Order: sequence, then C-alpha cells, then structure tokens
Amino acid sequence: METLRHSASHVMAQAVLSMFPGVKFGIGPAIDHGFYYDFELSHALAPEDLPLLQQKMDEIVAADLAFTREEIDVGAARELFKDQPYKLELIADIEAAGDSAISIYRQGEFVDLCRGPHLVSSGGIGPVKLLSIAGAYWRGDEKRPMLQRIYGTAFATQAELDAHLARLEEAAKRDHRKLGRELDLFSIREEFGPGLVLWHPKGATVRRVIEDF
Repeated sequence: METLRHSASHVMAQAVLSMFPGVKFGIGPAIDHGFYYDFELSHALAPEDLPLLQQKMDEIVAADLAFTREEIDVGAARELFKDQPYKLELIADIEAAGDSAISIYRQGEFVDLCRGPHLVSSGGIGPVKLLSIAGAYWRGDEKRPMLQRIYGTAFATQAELDAHLARLEEAAKRDHRKLGRELDLFSIREEFGPGLVLWHPKGATVRRVIEDF
C-alpha cells in the first residue's frame, strides 16, 4: 500500500505539472492513510482545483504509464533538475552523504528524484481521492519558503476508499473546532493565530473542572 500511494504522489505531481507549467517540486512521500506532495506555485491552489487535478490523475492512471528507474551521477542529476531548487538541495544532501549514484523515476515525460520503489505502471494504482490543500514550510523550517501541500489517498479497491472516506466524514462530525463552536465552548480566530484558543465561559468552566480533577 505504501508503494501504491507513493506512486500516486508521483502521478499527482505529473498532473500538477500539466496544469501549472513552471511548478517547483518539493517532496511527495506516502504517509499513514495516504500521501502528499509539496509544490511552489505562482497560482494559489483552491478546493475547486482538486477535481480538475484528480481528472488529470485519472487520465494518467488510465494511460498505464510504466515507472522506470534509472541511476545517474551527481552531475547529470544537477543538469536534469537545474530548474528545480528544492531537488538541487536534496541532490546536495545525497552527495554530502557520500552517494555518487542518484536514482530517478520516469513515467511518460515526467521525471522525479526518488529512491522508490514504485509500482510497475500507473495503471496499478487503485482509486484515488484528493482531500485537501495546506501550507507547509520547506523541510518544516519556518525560515524557509512556504509551499502548497496537496493531500490525497489511494486504496486498492473502491470499497476500501469509500470506507475510509466514511470514517473521515464521521471524524469531521467530532472535530474539536466544530464542537467548540456548536457547544459555545471556545472559538479560534485567524487574526489572533490559528493555534490560539479563545475560551468562552462554558469552555473555561469545563477546562477548570478538568484541571482541578
């Protein structure tokens, strides 16, 4: 499943490139229950972009493009990714670690710096669902550029994907931000910072009781 989802992240990157030429690529790992990829774009991504990207992904999956692995030297890697500053930084890290060979993966005309592994071809990726967009500092460092992160998930079957989406929907009903507002416990206001909870009288009472206990 990890290999399937990592392969899906490469397909998503290819879809983003087809829609937004000139995109700069960060990283795109598989994670628990899904995958993500970070991008530097002049276009501010919005939820309405996700169905269009997913349609592009579906086309790439249907094309059944082979994932092919190659090993190249550091110089060739720098030339290949000369317009990709984040990839160049990763190449420098690989070189600093003492590796002289760098692996890349291709599917169709798309190429990415990657250790792998991947599926044999894009056609092996099961049903995919793009979920959300977020901001993410490059390498988690607030002093580095803020990139746009797209989250998605993929499963081997539609039934598994549907079950996962149903679980997400149930979890959303119990989201603390939603319940805090509905139960008049607290509020969160962007102008004060997304991590700052403003306690309402009811919420402050509940908190005090729990702390006293």
